Amino acid sequence: MVDFQALIASARVTLLASGNQRGIAFDAARDIPAQTGKVILVTGGAGDLGRTVATEFARHGPARVYIADLPREDGGASVVAAVRAAVGDENAPVRYLGVDLASFESIKTAVREFCAAEERLDVAVLNAGIMRVRPGVTEEGYEIAFGINYLGHALLTRLLMPTLLRTAELPGADVRVVAVSSEGHNMAPKGGIVFDKLKGTFEEIKYYQRYGQSKVAIIGFARELAQRHPQIKVVAVHPGRIITGMAHGLQKESLLFKVTAPISPLFCVSPEIGVRNHLWAATGADVVSGKYYEPVGVPDKETTVAKDTELSKKLWEWTEKALEGIVLE
Repeated sequence: MVDFQALIASARVTLLASGNQRGIAFDAARDIPAQTGKVILVTGGAGDLGRTVATEFARHGPARVYIADLPREDGGASVVAAVRAAVGDENAPVRYLGVDLASFESIKTAVREFCAAEERLDVAVLNAGIMRVRPGVTEEGYEIAFGINYLGHALLTRLLMPTLLRTAELPGADVRVVAVSSEGHNMAPKGGIVFDKLKGTFEEIKYYQRYGQSKVAIIGFARELAQRHPQIKVVAVHPGRIITGMAHGLQKESLLFKVTAPISPLFCVSPEIGVRNHLWAATGADVVSGKYYEPVGVPDKETTVAKDTELSKKLWEWTEKALEGIVLE
């Protein structure tokens, strides 16, 4: 039986999401300032969007760009080579950092590796994410979309915070955390986040609602983190309608994605255009900390539930409890 509710809801993201071509004008080659001496980390960096973000940063003279993604047999060498080839510099300062956001232990290991190599972190782009039809859980038993899209990033940020704060004290510092949400946050279940269902598969709701819940959490997290650390600019962004590896994967599981695949190029843009909001938020002069931007440079378009400060405070308290005691040994 066709789930027409799922078709309609998914279509809102696939076909009717905010267009990347709207918003303020931003050209990566022209508008990203020199990144001399800066260290940048991009999660989900092996995927289309993350790899494109890493490539654009690598073109602007940073000290290092870290591509953080799932551990690979080749240690990420092929991904690094692809970015260097795109930059046109076989010696571009790009490194791979293996991390599984569905595992607290993997996150801790990755942060240890990063901190052993670096004394600063100027920009963290929390780009990794999944939308999966089949239910599942993380290593610690959290609903898989919430665990990877939100909680894994929350732990990563928490463990990197001493480095971020130390960097913010340096002369001329401009430290930023860009958390990638989605227009799809409007598909969250009633109330935005169902706290008593975050452990387990939460099969009572649709896969797109589980995804939407995780993206509401990201918006709230950015707002709360910004309030607690005003020396760092923290924002959430929506990348727009893009054909990515995640969309290709969903074509195997979702009728809507399968049906719309042939016409999606008419509605979608390339990753190079899609990452404009990431890059503007990470480097732009007019970024306001704590905001959600959709499309490029346009704030405050999130849903009423995503704007709910009581919900984001509750999320922060829940997160603090969930991550209590997790430290780098």
